[in-house]
Amino acid sequence: MLVVEDSPETQDLIATYLEHQGLRVLRAANGAELTERIAQDRPDLVLLDINLPDCDGLALAERLRLGETVPLIFVTGRDSPTDRIAGLSHGGDYVTKPVDLLELLIRIRNLLRRSGASASPSVPAESAAVPAPDAPLAFRGWRLDLVRRALFRPDGSYLALTTGEFNILAALAAMRPNPVSREYLLDVISNRDPRSISEHTVDTLITRLRRKMRLDDGAASPIVTVRGVGYALESDES
Repeated sequence: MLVVEDSPETQDLIATYLEHQGLRVLRAANGAELTERIAQDRPDLVLLDINLPDCDGLALAERLRLGETVPLIFVTGRDSPTDRIAGLSHGGDYVTKPVDLLELLIRIRNLLRRSGASASPSVPAESAAVPAPDAPLAFRGWRLDLVRRALFRPDGSYLALTTGEFNILAALAAMRPNPVSREYLLDVISNRDPRSISEHTVDTLITRLRRKMRLDDGAASPIVTVRGVGYALESDES
C-alpha cells in the first residue's frame, strides 16, 4: 500500500505502525510522487492526505480515478461534513487526524478484503517475527494492547491509564525507538476539550506516565527525553 503524507513525522508514524503489522508500505510526500508510485508500483491501496504541498488530494483522486481503480482512504485533518461528503463521493473511505491507528488498520483490512487483495501481505523471511495485526506492541517487557486499550507490566499485571496517557504511549510505541515531537503528541490528544490543552499538557502526561511505569525494583520508565526533539521509547537493545 501507499502512504501519501507530506508531514514526515505523521508519515513515519502511520507507515511504521502498518509495517509492524506485517503490511508492505510505500511512501510519497506529495502529488507528484503519488502519481509516479501509482504508475510504477501499482499499490493495492492508497492512504491519501488532502492537504498536499503541490495539489489538493480530492482533485488528484478525481484526476487519477483513485477509489475506482484502487481502494482509497483519505487521512486528513479536514473534518467538515462537506469534506467528508466530497471524499466519499470520490469512492474513498475517510479517517480524520489525529489518527486512531487501530481504527485505520481495521479499515485497511476491510477494504483489502472487499477488493480481493490480501489483508495480510506476505513479508520477507527476515520479517517473520512481525506480530499479527491484533498482537500487542511489546517494548522492554511491557505490552500495549491496542484492541483492549490496555497496558501490562513486564510481570503481566495490568496498569490503568487515562485516555490521554494511553494515546501518547501508543504513539511512542508505534514510532519506537524513533523520537516523537511534543507538537505531534499534542495533536494526538487534541480531541480533548481545547480549553484543557496547552504546550505543557504533553509534559504533564509524560511525567504521569513515567511515574506510573516506574517498577517496584527501581527500574525507570522506558520513556526517554530526546533533547530538542521530544520523547521516545527505549529500544529493547538499550
